[in-house]
Amino acid sequence: MFIHARLASILLPVIVVWVVLLLIFRLRARHEGDPVIRAWREFKFSTISTGVMLLVLWFSLPFTPVLSTFGYPAGLEAVSQPQLLLNTLQDYNRALVRTIDVVYWLLFIFVWWFLFTLYSFSKALTLAARQRNSPTEAQ
Repeated sequence: MFIHARLASILLPVIVVWVVLLLIFRLRARHEGDPVIRAWREFKFSTISTGVMLLVLWFSLPFTPVLSTFGYPAGLEAVSQPQLLLNTLQDYNRALVRTIDVVYWLLFIFVWWFLFTLYSFSKALTLAARQRNSPTEAQ
């Protein structure tokens, strides 16, 4: 679906919308008293938004199986002329480059999602532990 478009031009608006929605979501969730519930809601939001970005990446991949979609040269005569060989190699190269781009963005999105989620839960657990320990410290 998005095979011929540049990945950055597709994913940049998606990431900007995600950041704006995240800020709105955090402003609304700021009034939640329990930090664990707040972290769980942020986890659900980030998981759904990451799923949307991964779906966009999935539609950006060349059709599978990647190299066989272009067909294999039937014989030596199919690549005997330099122009035919060049066309075949360029098709394979475009499929490989696109697949590498998608894997790069997949790793980028997954790492940031993982770090964001890990940070949110560790912060929530720290706040919850402080709330539970503070009444006992006062006694």
